[in-house]
Amino acid sequence: MKKLFYSLLLITLCLFSSSSCFAMINESDESYLKKVETYVNSLKKISGKFTQHSSNGAKDSGKFYINKPGKMRLEYNSPILLVADGTSIVYEDKKSNQISYISMNSNPASIVLNGNITFTGNNPSVKVKAIEERERTTEITLTTTNEKQSGVITLIFENKPLSFSGWRVRDAQGITTEVTLSDIKPEEYFDPSLFKITRNKTIGTTKSKSKYY
Repeated sequence: MKKLFYSLLLITLCLFSSSSCFAMINESDESYLKKVETYVNSLKKISGKFTQHSSNGAKDSGKFYINKPGKMRLEYNSPILLVADGTSIVYEDKKSNQISYISMNSNPASIVLNGNITFTGNNPSVKVKAIEERERTTEITLTTTNEKQSGVITLIFENKPLSFSGWRVRDAQGITTEVTLSDIKPEEYFDPSLFKITRNKTIGTTKSKSKYY
């Protein structure tokens, strides 16, 4: 379950990063990528639902809330809660009464929450490995600065109209996780309490030492 959560965290927070290895982008691809840039950067305050499953058989679903810059909340149907408050990321496992803290500064996944994303130009914030167009969807495969650390990410967009529909990630352990988004909608306002977590003194706390987070 925790690996499944980490895969979702990696993509939800870090839709894009960078790498020295990327595909040659032609004029048509560049035009499409600019459209995706504009679309993704317009998603300032959004909410919706997600479902996810992994090649190891794990499944889960829930609701998400993103408030850029820096804030996010994932409410799993299982007893899992994740909150990013702009400074740190807090993962709560209510079943085991454990809270883990993950530094946003050490997690390249925070890029998408902290500012605009660029695919093209002299200093893109992401390097594209491949673009695959299908009848209804287009998949963009990306890597982070350290591909061995973060794995390869494939973002999936519906073509008509352009919309972010999910992603696929294969982690360092070889586990593939697929996530499908639905009911995405813009929001004008979020209650600030959504991006705070109540730290009950009876709950044990640990700081994540994972090299991924």
